Amino acid sequence: MQGIDHSLSNLSLDQLQTAPVTKKGRRPNRAYHTFDTSHHGSPNSNAGRADVQSVDPYMKSSVSQLSNSNLATPTPAASGQFSVRDSPTLVTSHYVPKQRLDSQESFITRTFVTSQDSVPPCATTPFYCVDQNSSDPRKIGLTMYNIPKNEQIRSAVKLPVGAVIQPFAKSSPNDDVPQVSTAISGGPLRCRRCKAYVNPSFSFTFDSRAVCNFCKVSTQLDENYCAPLNPNGVRSDLYERPELMKGTVDFLVPEVYNSTPGKDNVPLHYVFLIDISTISNENRSSLAMVEGVRTCIEHISAKQPKCKIAIMAFDKQLRFFNLRKELNQAQEYIITDLQDVFLPLYNGLFVRPEDSMHVIQDTLSKITAYIEDSKFSHRFEACYGSALQAAKLAIDTVTEGQGGKILASLSTKPAHGIGNLRLRNEDALKKTLKCENNTYIKLGEDLLKSNVSLDLFCTGSAFMDLVSVAQPVKATSGFLKYYPNFQLERDEFSFVNDILHSVANTVGYNAQLKVRCSSGLSIFNYYSESVDNTDREPKIPVLHGDTTLNVLFKFDGQLASSADVHFQCAVLYTDLNGVRKVRILNAAAAASEDIHEVFKFVNQDAVVSIMVHDMLTTLADCDFTQKRNTIDQKVVDILTQYRGLVSGSSSSQLVLPESLKTLAAYMLSFEKSELMKNNNKSANGNSRVYDLFQWHTSHLPQMLYKLYPQILPLHELLQETDFTFYDENEILLQATASETMSVRTARRELIDGGCYLIFDGTTAFLWFNENTNSNLLEDLLNADVSTKHHEINLFGNTLPILDTIINVKARNVLQNWRQIVGRSYVPLISLRPHVDGYYAHTMASLLCEDKSIEMIENFDNYLVSLHKRIQEKLKKDDFTKPPHAKDHDNLSQKFIQF
Repeated sequence: MQGIDHSLSNLSLDQLQTAPVTKKGRRPNRAYHTFDTSHHGSPNSNAGRADVQSVDPYMKSSVSQLSNSNLATPTPAASGQFSVRDSPTLVTSHYVPKQRLDSQESFITRTFVTSQDSVPPCATTPFYCVDQNSSDPRKIGLTMYNIPKNEQIRSAVKLPVGAVIQPFAKSSPNDDVPQVSTAISGGPLRCRRCKAYVNPSFSFTFDSRAVCNFCKVSTQLDENYCAPLNPNGVRSDLYERPELMKGTVDFLVPEVYNSTPGKDNVPLHYVFLIDISTISNENRSSLAMVEGVRTCIEHISAKQPKCKIAIMAFDKQLRFFNLRKELNQAQEYIITDLQDVFLPLYNGLFVRPEDSMHVIQDTLSKITAYIEDSKFSHRFEACYGSALQAAKLAIDTVTEGQGGKILASLSTKPAHGIGNLRLRNEDALKKTLKCENNTYIKLGEDLLKSNVSLDLFCTGSAFMDLVSVAQPVKATSGFLKYYPNFQLERDEFSFVNDILHSVANTVGYNAQLKVRCSSGLSIFNYYSESVDNTDREPKIPVLHGDTTLNVLFKFDGQLASSADVHFQCAVLYTDLNGVRKVRILNAAAAASEDIHEVFKFVNQDAVVSIMVHDMLTTLADCDFTQKRNTIDQKVVDILTQYRGLVSGSSSSQLVLPESLKTLAAYMLSFEKSELMKNNNKSANGNSRVYDLFQWHTSHLPQMLYKLYPQILPLHELLQETDFTFYDENEILLQATASETMSVRTARRELIDGGCYLIFDGTTAFLWFNENTNSNLLEDLLNADVSTKHHEINLFGNTLPILDTIINVKARNVLQNWRQIVGRSYVPLISLRPHVDGYYAHTMASLLCEDKSIEMIENFDNYLVSLHKRIQEKLKKDDFTKPPHAKDHDNLSQKFIQF
């Protein structure tokens, strides 16, 4: 062990060792972390960034060593631990930054064809996809594309069989999903036994029957669906039916699919709830909410013309507004009975924005006047619970139970009316992340039954008991946004854009989701709060482009090696215009009893998502230390199984499967997240609860950026094509996959005097300090050369639009990040040592490879720890071998036993 400790500073990756290749049963590529002290790095290990800096016009002639304590001073360490080097470490594809750039570079000139390719690229990679028989993997991605034949083999690889589903994820270069009208024929063709929808893997017989690819049962075809077959059994109308060619399709379904039989569907109804209590008015977040409502209504009028809106405000009282188009000005109704809320009006409560825009503008002007001018009338209490109940009652009454969407702001803990939390304080000894307030639990259940979703925007600085007030958000699959220490000048633009995104990203409502799979597999559970993480079909009140669901499968039989394994996700929903549809997603994989092949075709990103969501279901007791140990043990088990069953390398190497080469980095980062910090101050503080909600609602690219932020240098000598788009659609961003561009998330990797763009999935950061080249800042930010770095401001949290090369490249990077996470706006925040008050906390959360304040090891030491534990298990022969694997009951078949 001393030899391993002594050689840690020489940690390197040997890319030259490869496994022998045979025609069949080929071993997958592997990553080698060499700990042998006789190997002192790579021949190019000294050819680092210093050589580039000397010719870079944006780097000063004398770049100082990392002397700034906020940048590079390492934590004092015992002998043998990782120390700061004179030059950054050699970065290979077995680190996340290089892996991402390699993946991005490989798909610049390549198109992913779903019928030919299997494992998709990194979820953070933009790529073109051709839908042939299977859906775009961004819409439905499997954890593995060579699925173990039975539970014995699955238990030997220690990996989950699951899927990550984002039904309305954007595809490239276009997202035109074919629509098939089935209203006349009585609905789409479905299997008479398992009710699977027709898809490209359905086969047809000469006696006018369709054979289901899931249960192999044949179904008699309706005469409208019959077509001649050629000698190969191919239908003559194959190219006229998108559902037989495409993996993703929308069926327009008849009235029998309506949520309420006998009633016509209605367009989506929005309710805007504005908190106008004293704290909201003092921090001016109520004004930001008014501006957000105005922006959303203008968008709805232009892009969602059939949708209707209602406006309500609350403090100690409830305020309704009559928006009838016949009125010249708004009428206000004030309700003080908060225990038994009722609607003071019906006509004029919901209106189409285009019809009543003049009344809506007058209403928002009156609310603004009250906030700014009537300060003596402001009330401290907020009747949040009663306001939610009133909004639900309004939607229920007008839509007759079909559902709608509530967007609410809140700046203080509710202290009046239903759900009064006046007496509930932050308790450091409270060890739970579950809501224990029956009022909000019941309110969430009632909203879910009524198909009403809640998006909540919180701006309070004090303890808000988000576990309770956001419980209806969790129950209805809504979104929570939290702005600590809200400042209007700094946060208004982000606040307004977040509300606008919540509206603009909405695609439908009143949805039901079901996943079907081939015989031999079944659903173990859906990771959804609406069904308590069980195998019941989830109900989703409102669908967004970001809506993501993780599904875990179990074995209830054995798969046939000769046949593919099929998966189908069906989402029944009503679109914004009131049209009932079913979106169908199809995916397929092979079945295998060869463990080599199972490991080779693993989709690491989906595995990470399943592992994280499984962990989220176990955090109720807040024993975060034990949970971190569980994650470590799971990673060790997976790598031990690979080492014991697949790899045959010498004992001096930590061997990682090519398909899982950065799994350890992602899971270590999750252990260091705000959510997983020790319960020293509060288990249910605002920051921890908000982080929990982010993990729940982030789609896959966002989650991966959150786990491991991306850092791109702007001060390096960039090639002409770097940070430019390869295609005319401006989707494929070019970036050389070099060491200088692959910056790891560690303090020692940041060069004093450098300039970096950093992205964590929701926010972009611009890092620079007092030694950053003034010419670079002038070209990038239009800052005068004489301007000090602490005087530079990013107005509107965006880059100025300049014609300089570096400015164009930086804006291209930001545009690329926006497209990957599906946002029209990503705020850009400055990060300057000794200047920005949030610098230390933000950097601690971004630099996930460093040793954390919880004393969780840095990434290099973590690899050494993994290597030691794997070696111990191998010496004891402590790993599962397929011949001795036993069948388990359903509970033990679950992937992770937390």
